[in-house]
Amino acid sequence: MSLLLKNATFIHWDSLHFEQADILVSEGKDSEITLMKAGTADHEDHKVIDCSGKLVTKSFAVGHHHVYSALARGMPAPPKTPNDFREILQYIWWTLDKSLDEETIRYSALTTAMAAAKAGSTFVIDHHASPNFIEGSLDIIADAFEKVGVGHLLCYEITDRDGPERAEKGLAETDRYLEKRNL
Repeated sequence: MSLLLKNATFIHWDSLHFEQADILVSEGKDSEITLMKAGTADHEDHKVIDCSGKLVTKSFAVGHHHVYSALARGMPAPPKTPNDFREILQYIWWTLDKSLDEETIRYSALTTAMAAAKAGSTFVIDHHASPNFIEGSLDIIADAFEKVGVGHLLCYEITDRDGPERAEKGLAETDRYLEKRNL
């Protein structure tokens, strides 16, 4: 069954021109999106959604993200106020990423994917860090994103701040993940 978005205000992504339109979205592998003059589309054989007062455009992508940052909301302030960027990393972000385990990675990924989808983003590029839970971390994120329906391109953050062994594990995690996904 096709989807008919009635009375939408369509924003052309190439010109930012606003157009009142009915939008027909067909199903299947060879699906199409057809714009029609508002109020002219046939209602038969379509699921209809009234989009009066709604803006419709192509989906967005997030070009750089840190999935684990979803857990920073409501986090208490660090014990010492950071004086520079390195101290922000040291007192906040590196402390957070070291505390991640399978469960917190999953919940941060689900939270991120739902927030992205709600904001109109259907694709996220993320480089992840969880130095105490490296192996399999990218699969956890990918599975959560796929559960929500958000596309993704993932890698593990490459750093030697936690020693050469963890740096090698990070490289291996990215390599394993990309090979598994045929990327």
